[in-house]
Amino acid sequence: MNSIGFTEVLIALSLVLLSIVVSRYWKIPVQKDMALGSVRAFVQLVAVGYALKYIFALDSVWVVLLVIMVMILVGAQAASGRVTGIRRGFVITSVAMTMGSLLTLGAMLLLGVITLEARFVIPLAGMIIGNSMNASALTVNRISADIRNNRLAIETALALGKSWREATLPYQKEAAVAGMLSMLNFMKTVGIVALPGAMTGMILAGAEPFDAVMLQIVVGYMLLCAVTITSVVALELTVRRFFTSCHQLVLPMD
Repeated sequence: MNSIGFTEVLIALSLVLLSIVVSRYWKIPVQKDMALGSVRAFVQLVAVGYALKYIFALDSVWVVLLVIMVMILVGAQAASGRVTGIRRGFVITSVAMTMGSLLTLGAMLLLGVITLEARFVIPLAGMIIGNSMNASALTVNRISADIRNNRLAIETALALGKSWREATLPYQKEAAVAGMLSMLNFMKTVGIVALPGAMTGMILAGAEPFDAVMLQIVVGYMLLCAVTITSVVALELTVRRFFTSCHQLVLPMD
């Protein structure tokens, strides 16, 4: 593969222009988002590239933890921006993402699967946090919408003596599945439908395919764990906001 530099990046920009043309032709109103997103991605990734070189050289535990927390907070802010129908979405997404990400990374560090080095922890944390971000937003939105859309059924169940947890259990299950669906599909099709990022990156860098496969399996298991924990925590925090201590249904932001 040819060495990638700014010239090759500019050539690849033609794909963005093609995407904008296609969306404009089909009257899909995302041209501005595409253009701004492409510019932001370029600036952010170049900046991160230089920053990671400095961070990897320092290889400080405190710097690694600081970077991870910044990533979680930025991801939680982005996830909460997609959340509708409930107050304090940032608190829910940040707590859920923190628990899912840190518990997964902590387990792998304690078990000795990965070492506490910046060049290993930060890229893995980025993948975990990115997937947790999507899972938290999807879970919160799904359970919020289902409770609102099934208000009558839930209130009827409460009137018959059921607890708020029993009344919402079917919707909780569906919301959890919605948050984890992308990851579940990934686990079923990885290696057959698609070659994921970690594996592809190692192969392009010249690593042996089997070594790349082993790393990708570990990454896949880590992502599944993080997404599961994030979805469950986000679900629990969200559902509780719809009910009082007396098991009465309230609709935030009505």
